[in-house]
Formats: sequence, structure tokens, C-alpha cells
Amino acid sequence: MTEVTVPDLAASPDESAQRPMLVVTGGEIIERGRRRRADVSIIDGHIVGVAPPGSALRGPPGGLSEDESAAFAALTAADDAVLTHVDEIDATGCVVASGFVDLCARVAEPLAVDVGVMQATAASAALGGVTALLAQPDTDPPLDRLGQLAELRRIVASAPHCHIVPTAAITAERAGARLAPLAELASAGVAWFTDTGPQPNWALLCRALQYTAPLEATVAVRPSGSALGIAASMHEGAVSARMGVAGEPAEAEHAAAAVAVSAARCTGGSLHLDRISAAATVELVRAAKAEGLDVSASVTAEHLLFIDADAAGFDTLMRADPPHRTAADRAALIAGINDRTIDAVVSAHTPMPPHCKDVPFDEAPPGFASLETSAAIVLSHPDIELEAALDALSWRPAELAGVTHLGGGPIQPGQPANLVVVDLARPWTPRTRDKTFARVSPHRGRRLNARVTETIVGGTRAVRSGYPSHPDDLARDRDANRVHRRWKRLVQAPRRGAAQ
Repeated sequence: MTEVTVPDLAASPDESAQRPMLVVTGGEIIERGRRRRADVSIIDGHIVGVAPPGSALRGPPGGLSEDESAAFAALTAADDAVLTHVDEIDATGCVVASGFVDLCARVAEPLAVDVGVMQATAASAALGGVTALLAQPDTDPPLDRLGQLAELRRIVASAPHCHIVPTAAITAERAGARLAPLAELASAGVAWFTDTGPQPNWALLCRALQYTAPLEATVAVRPSGSALGIAASMHEGAVSARMGVAGEPAEAEHAAAAVAVSAARCTGGSLHLDRISAAATVELVRAAKAEGLDVSASVTAEHLLFIDADAAGFDTLMRADPPHRTAADRAALIAGINDRTIDAVVSAHTPMPPHCKDVPFDEAPPGFASLETSAAIVLSHPDIELEAALDALSWRPAELAGVTHLGGGPIQPGQPANLVVVDLARPWTPRTRDKTFARVSPHRGRRLNARVTETIVGGTRAVRSGYPSHPDDLARDRDANRVHRRWKRLVQAPRRGAAQ
């Protein structure tokens, strides 16, 4: 993002630093183990107050009562802010939660990292309430060295709707032959390593877990039958047999996951099983946690909704990785969310042009656009408890990725303002929107029963009343925050050589 030129601000702040105080009123704040109704006040990208309902300031300063004016002046003086009015978000009847964190999303089309695609992906994330996502490293070239990391961060700066956090490959060029420079990448801020697929070389996986353990980083592996030489587009069962399509048995995923867990047991490293889908794998994770191993797991939202029978019509939008499995497997995944065996729900968002799906089922690439719809699926799921859903969407993935300052953190004064407002009783239907890749989605035209109405990213409204803000407006707000923080330092710090 272009650096803002700051004039001599010691006497008076730049006009771009003059902006509203943001207030979220009337909503029910839900945090882990705690519910309360309160108003949230935000200044300069941070929460400055969580007050009883109806006590937050509203309206322009000129229209405030004497007491409200005094309170407004006190907030201004306390934060050195230059506030012009109060921008109110009415969250009455809605849930206010810390922003969602997605541990698995692709921010680029295959073989390309494009600014336009990045911006569209970030806007999709904001529409789904995601304030931070881990960008997968399976680009071309793969993100396995510092140069690619710097380039991705440069492009990410143009996508202000969401905090995009780079991950890096475990192995050089994701080839599975030798490790990438894990220590160098970790020193540059990478805390999540994945080849976005299976790791068939057990010895190499052990070395990766050994190297990353002192770096406090996580190694993520997608347990797949391909690690055992099984490549298929469907779950192996009665449905795949009727379709005449090769299937991957659930036992293949379980076997690959068991091998990965054994590596974690040998090394003591932090292992994440990415996008599990089988009941046996859920039991494996449950046993590993009971054993005290540092093992976590995630599932896609679609695997909590669809089963293999939903692909019986050869709809390529049902081509997923891993494949959708049986109703019994789905029930085990839901139970895993409710009892916290499964730590996170991910979107596995994969932007791709529609023509990629206009091929026979077993030739279609897996994946689809899902950032906008993942949270709605989980929050409106009849068999998933609300707090369990928020734990899997926000609190736990933020802890796993170490990004509680970008989402999933506590809602209290002093914390960065990354919040989401969700109306649990507002049905909506995803529409065809080229910008958000919604036309490559199995949910196009499907009625969903929970909608994100507001997403606040870094104290700015990335989504307003269910619609994304323009990137230029968000960039201007971020620049204003940067100007104000620098002005604040100039005002508060004594000038060099000044009398003490």
C-alpha cells in the first residue's frame, strides 16, 4: 500500500485523520463461555469501550446532550483522536462475534497470482465474515522461499477487505523431495507450513515436524488416499459403483492420517490434519488428543452438509477434495465439531473460471468458491450448537494460527477491532457475481438461513449491510488510521532538543 505523506502534524492533524467513531449497538456479544448484550465503540482500529446497551454515543457531536458531549470529549482526549461524528451499526437481533479465521483458502487461480483475483477473494472473505485467512502456497511458483513471500505480501496490500496471512510450502517446490528453508521462512513471519496435500515421505514429515517445533510453527497435512497411490474423484461405495466412477475408500484417509499422527508422536511437533472427511479419522484425532499429542484437525463446511449421494447426478460442482462421504461419516464430523474434536471449519475456497467445471465429472478439478457461504452453512446447521460453530469458525482457528489479533480474539477495550455481525434469522440466496466467483459454487440459488450483515476489519467496515465496501474506500480508511497513529506519536513524543 502506498505510504501516506505526513506533513508537520505537531500543531494540527491532517484532515484525513478526521473520521467517525464506529459504534456497534444492540447486539448480543458471544465469546467463549460468555454471552452479554453490549455496545462496542471503536476508534483508530481498536475497541475503546464495551458498555451496557444504549449507553454508547450516537449521532453528530453537535446533537449530543451535555453529558454525552463530555463523554465524547473524554474519549477524544484519551485517544488523541479527531472525531467528526458517530457511525452507528444497529446490530439489534444479531450476534456480534470476533472475526472468523479461515485456515485453508486459495487466494489465486491455478498458475496465477493476480491483483484482481486477490481483491475478489478478499471481498468474498469479508462477505463470509472472515477477517483473516491463511493463503495456501500452491501457486506457480509455489511459495517456498523469501522472494515469493515478499511478492505475495506486496499483492496482499491491494486487498484491504481481509487480513491475508501467507503460509509456505513444507518441501521445495511442493515436490516432496527436500525441505524448504523452514527456518528462514519462519524468521520472516511464517507460522504455518503445508504442501496443501498428503506427505507420503514419512521421514521427511518427521524432519519437518522436528525443525518447526522450536519455531512454534505448525505443519499441516491433508491425509489422502493419493499418499497410498489411490487417486479418485468419489468416495468408494454404492454411489460410486452405480455411477461407474473410481472411488477412494474412507480407510485410505484413515491410514494416511495414522501415518501422520505417528510422526507427531515421534517428534512432538505440531501437526494439523487438514480437511478430514471420514468417521474413522475423527476417532483417530479424538484418540490422539486424549493421548496428549499436539494434533488438530479441520473440516470443510460442505462436508457438514453434502454426502456422496449428492454427486450422483454427475454435477462437477460436487467434485470436492476430499470427496463427500456417507451420511454416517457426515454425522461423525458434526459430532466432532460439537465436542471440539475437530478444531476448525475451513472453506477450502478455490477460485477458478467456470469453464474448468464444464468437463466430465472425473476430469473436473476439485473445489469451488466457498468463502461467502461457509459460515452461513455452519451457523444455520440444525445439528451444530452455536458456540461450537463460533469456536470452529473463529476462536480455535485463530489460536492455532496465532492470529488472535486479526480475528478470533477477545472483545474488550484495547483489542484490535476485527468483528462480525451475523443475523441468524435472515435467509438469503447466493447470486451469480463474477467478482466473488459465486457462479462456481454448489450453493448458487440455494437458500441459506444466516447472513453476515457487517464485517469490521481493522476498525473499518469491509461489509456494510451485507454488501462489500469499495477497496479504495477501505484503503483510504486504513491510510487515515496510519496517519493518525503517526500524528499521535508526534504529538505525544517530546521533540528532540526540546526543554524537559
